[in-house]
Amino acid sequence: MCNIKRTTKDSVFTTLFSHKEYALQLFKVLHPEEKNVTEKDIEIITIDNVLTDGIYNDLGLMFKDRLIILAEAQSNWNGNMAIRGLFYLSETYKRYIAKNKISLFTSTTVQLPVPEIYVIFTGEKGNRPDEIFLSDHFPKNSSSPLQLRIKMIYDSRKGDIIYQYINFCKVFDQMRKDFPDSVVMAVKNTISICRNKDLLAEFLRDHETELNDIMYDFLYNEEYWRKLMLRDERKKAREEGLAEGHAEGLVEGRIQGAHDKAVETARLMLANNIEISMVAKCTGLSIKEIEALGISE
Repeated sequence: MCNIKRTTKDSVFTTLFSHKEYALQLFKVLHPEEKNVTEKDIEIITIDNVLTDGIYNDLGLMFKDRLIILAEAQSNWNGNMAIRGLFYLSETYKRYIAKNKISLFTSTTVQLPVPEIYVIFTGEKGNRPDEIFLSDHFPKNSSSPLQLRIKMIYDSRKGDIIYQYINFCKVFDQMRKDFPDSVVMAVKNTISICRNKDLLAEFLRDHETELNDIMYDFLYNEEYWRKLMLRDERKKAREEGLAEGHAEGLVEGRIQGAHDKAVETARLMLANNIEISMVAKCTGLSIKEIEALGISE
């Protein structure tokens, strides 16, 4: 079973805001009072290898004297974002001190960039908080000198870059539901709808091939699909009064059915002389699995 593996280059979130053009738009949404900031004032900071789960959907941006850390919670709530923020902030400061050759063993008080930590949540807000705190993880009624505040972002002004990104994700989520058996249709419809709605339209035009690969990789992740299907089947089982074990069986059957469809699609593509690498990308099968089908290109 494969695990979800991402780097700072293969999520739509980090790909978008790693471009200074869009990072600048983001900063101006967060700080509209700053009228004179330009792309030259922006430094992109890679945040990776901080946590061990292999998910690096987070980004650091340095704007003059501000250090902005952005994290994406996607549509599933993560109750540990404050701890993640603490780790990212600590590691980023460590790298800042090393890069600028700052000594911590002198009498001079070191000056650090002012930190701001945001989480962009692409699901529905509901009754979720506008801010979360590191102190939420400490025992109740306890006090600690260590505090960290995370600002949650659920929506933004219509048309700005945060609004466009969040609504792009909502379209993508809906297409995943509408086309559960066709990754190609889910991705194609996402791009088509977002262009028509002017959601990241310019970015989609300039980076369509790259984003296709990102979304295909995301959708074809077997572990992701297993969790998604299991969640839906468990919910359905509870509603129908079925045992959870039965729901597990339904999930396994659907996964096997999806694999069988992928094999069938691969055979058809190979019969039409489509390259193995493209077959692998469009079906989610490995090169080894495709070669084992015994059909030459």
